[in-house]
Amino acid sequence: MADKYLKTANRLRTAIQKRFGVKIMLCTNQWFSPDKDRAITCYILKEATWDPNVQKYVNTELYRAYSTVRITLYLRDYWYKLNGWEVPTDNVMWEGVKNTWQHQKANP
Repeated sequence: MADKYLKTANRLRTAIQKRFGVKIMLCTNQWFSPDKDRAITCYILKEATWDPNVQKYVNTELYRAYSTVRITLYLRDYWYKLNGWEVPTDNVMWEGVKNTWQHQKANP
């Protein structure tokens, strides 16, 4: 299930980079939790911005979460903000947007 959301997050990340030139990286940290007896993965979104003073890219952390769903929703909201659209506040609004896109894709 998590793989589906990571694919969507990477597609959004690629679209943001191609459309707006914003370089976003999706990084992960992982460690073993003895309490839960399993590995825990932390997902981190970072933006690379050019710093003319040091003549190199500097990574700034945008968002950190332990859920791929939250990472995907953050990138969705970031996409909306970059386009100047109103950010959806609930899933009902998001379903309406998806239906509109699917309708436009089916009827070009």
